[in-house]
Order: sequence, then C-alpha cells, then structure tokens
Amino acid sequence: MNKLVSVSDANALIDAGRRLHIAGDEVALRLLHRGSWIGGTIPYFLTPDGGVVDRENVFVTELPVEVSAVSTELIDVAHLTEVSTEAPPHGFSLVILPGMSAIHAEYALAVEHIPSLFASPIVGWVAGIHLSDLGKVSPKVIDGASGELADDRLVVMHATLPEGVVATVGIVNVFTQGDGDSIVFDQTGFSGKACTINGKAADFLDYARRTDLDLKLPLVANHAGEMINVSFQALDDAEGIVKFYAPVLKGVEYRQAAPLADYRTALISAIEGMHFSPAFSCNCILNYLYGGLEGQQPIPVPGPATFGEVGYVLLNQTLVYMSLVKI
Repeated sequence: MNKLVSVSDANALIDAGRRLHIAGDEVALRLLHRGSWIGGTIPYFLTPDGGVVDRENVFVTELPVEVSAVSTELIDVAHLTEVSTEAPPHGFSLVILPGMSAIHAEYALAVEHIPSLFASPIVGWVAGIHLSDLGKVSPKVIDGASGELADDRLVVMHATLPEGVVATVGIVNVFTQGDGDSIVFDQTGFSGKACTINGKAADFLDYARRTDLDLKLPLVANHAGEMINVSFQALDDAEGIVKFYAPVLKGVEYRQAAPLADYRTALISAIEGMHFSPAFSCNCILNYLYGGLEGQQPIPVPGPATFGEVGYVLLNQTLVYMSLVKI
C-alpha cells in the first residue's frame, strides 16, 4: 500500500499490526492509534489522481513483506550518530526530520561525518506544514509506538531484511549545472553572503539582486558525478543574506541549474522513464509548487511532497525513493 487513506482506515492497518510509514497533518496524526509506525507532518501529497492538499486523510506506505523486524526511536542532536550506528547489519533505515529545527540543520551539516553513514541504506524526508502556517506552528515527527510527537528530534524506523534481499536508494533530479557563473561560498551554512563569483570576491545577495536570479532554479554542485541541489528559500534584505533550504558548503563550486523548457513535463518524463515501483518515495514541495502539480497530471510515483528529502544526505528539489532488490 502506498496511498492516501482515511484516519479510520489507517487505524485499522495499525491495529492489524502492519508496519507503516505515515504522513499527514498534525491533527490527523494525533488521531492515530499506537503501533508499529513512524510519521511526520505534511498536508501536500502526490497521488494517482494528481497533487492534492489534504488535512483530514493520511498518506500510508506499508513496509514490504520482506521486512522481518522493525524498531523505532526518537533521536536528539546529542545522539545523532545513532541513525547509522543503531542500523541493522542487513536492512535499511527510514528517517523523518522536523523541518526548520536544530536537528534538521545539524543533520544537514554534520551528516557526512556520521560514522558508517553509507554502510546501510538511509532514506526519508523533512516534515513540514501547510505554507499558510509558516511561523505559526512547527513541523513535527511522531513515533507511533509511543504516540510521542516531537519538533526537536528526528524519528527513525530501522528495518531488517532477510539474506538475499537488499535495499537501494535512488534519486530523480531533473537539474544539471548550467553554464553560468562559478559560485564558491566562504562559509558553510543555510545562508549565503560572502563568496567568490568566477574567482572574484562578491556579496551573494547583491549578486542575486543584480542578476535577477530565478529562485525556482537551485544551485547545483557536482559531487563525484552526482548533481546535488541547494534550493533557494528567500532573499533576506534585512539580514543581507540569501537563505537556502539546505546548506551550501564552503569551498564547493556551485552553478545555477540549467533552465527547463517545461518544469512539469521534465519532472514527469524523468520519473516515467524509470519504470519502477518503489517501496518508499517522497518528492519535494518545490517540485510540487514550481511544477504546478496540484490537480494536474499525476506523478507516476506517489508520496508526500516534503520540505526536503533524505537519500543518506539532505537533498532538495528531488524525488527520493527506495527499492528492494533480490540478489
């Protein structure tokens, strides 16, 4: 199962002992029974019928039948390394981070230094809220076993797989580096100010204003052949900075993404070309918004539209998925 259902239907699955991942509005999540599941807040979803905003129903993904055992845990900043050190020797970890929180920032900045990060598959997303609620309520995650919600900790479900079955994590990213200016930031962080543009010192906010940057197109870095996006959040004139949804890294070369002829068509075509049915998937809220996906042609791979994606590391403006493969 990988679809939007009523709270009562979700509770029936929980009561039946199913192992679940659940995304939904906070009010809906609070109505769910305790059981073997984890969840996060978001009211935006991509369904077989198209993109929808739904604050009453929840999006349920049932873990594959191959999963032999699961454990759930809320983890604070001080114990962030447990995301990987507590992972099963053969399986995967499904993680949800509360957006705009200290642990969201810490995971993004420190994740590459977490021991054994790439030893076991880690996939997940960043919980969010309805955009009209920004500044009013906080994104939250929930451990279904205890029913506890948190906006200062991440939640993880560790899942064990049998021998002969492995989990693989992949991303669909429609963006590539454009042929524009080379941008290198002086500091790592969720905002940019001092930088070099084509080797010359510059102020990034001034550059963004002067060149009229298209904020729908992320900055893109080439990490060993993998294109990693950093999406724009806002130009903040009061603080004199440009804010991002993921951190830019000091000393890494970024270029703005090459323009897309048609955002929605590019996204849907890329997904349709994969010809796969993942065990878990999520897509970025920015793809949802900029691609005009609400009420439009459905995305072939359903899932929550999130405030960020996790494919080991924090990602933006991508679709992240996990598949099980028999070997």
